[in-house]
Parts: sequence; C-alpha cells; structure tokens
Amino acid sequence: MPFDGSDVYQLAGRLGLPDLERVAARAGVMSVLRISAYYAARRVRHSVAQVVEQQTGEIEMQLAYEGLSLREPLRLAVEQDNLEKLQAVLLELRFGKLDDQTHLSYNERSLWLIQQAAGTHLHSIMVAPDRPELPYSTIVNAIDAYLPEAIRELPLRF
Repeated sequence: MPFDGSDVYQLAGRLGLPDLERVAARAGVMSVLRISAYYAARRVRHSVAQVVEQQTGEIEMQLAYEGLSLREPLRLAVEQDNLEKLQAVLLELRFGKLDDQTHLSYNERSLWLIQQAAGTHLHSIMVAPDRPELPYSTIVNAIDAYLPEAIRELPLRF
C-alpha cells in the first residue's frame, strides 16, 4: 500500500475531536496547535493533543488516546511561556512554508502530524520524529521540550 498518511490524518476524527478549522474559527480562539502521534509498531496508543489558545490568555491542551474509553479528552493547562517558546521556534523555521518530511512511509516507527490553525489559516506537516533531519528535528525537539505532555506515550496495556 503506498503511503498517503490517511490513517494519521483521520486519527483526530476517530478519537472524537472536532474539525480543526471549526475549533480555530470559534469565538475567542486565537490559535490551535494539534499533534497527532501514530505508532506503526503499536506498542503504545495512537494519540492526539490539541492546544487551544484563547484571547483571554487561557491555554488548554486536550489529549485523546486511541483505545482509552473516556467520555471526553483529558484536559491540561499549558503555561503561556512554553507555548510562546514553541511558537517562536515554529515562526523561526517558517512552519507555514514547510512541506512534509520527505520519503515517509508506514514503516516509520512513529509519525507525527503537526497542524497549526488560526482563524481560517491552516497548515500541517507530517514528520518522522525518530529520523533526525533539519528542520524537522528542531520542531520535534521543541515539542519535546515545551509540550512534553502532548507526546506522552501510553502503553497498550497498563
């Protein structure tokens, strides 16, 4: 089967998260960052973290894991400083102009779909976080440093 990334793109919908464009268009929302983590080896649960920044200054992360039966995603507060540092890295690397990392396949140990939305603007890239290629490795390292909860792996069995 040729790689088209559809499983990764469909993950948020399968986990019951609303359409990203709709979330970004809600009144009072400044920006949305979504990280979908897909694991080929299935040693851990696929997950989606969605960070919503409100005009009021409130920043909330919603976490959903495949196979974890919760009524709603887990909700965590995000420190403004951490989000600003991550956004500065994305801005410096011109995230909005980046394409997907090249030569991706479902044989990668893991794949991340990183999406950023504000108003009607939406941009996304897919990366293999275990394959260190610039500038993608810089983005992966920034997410790991400033939003580690977004990529926390949960094993299939506890």
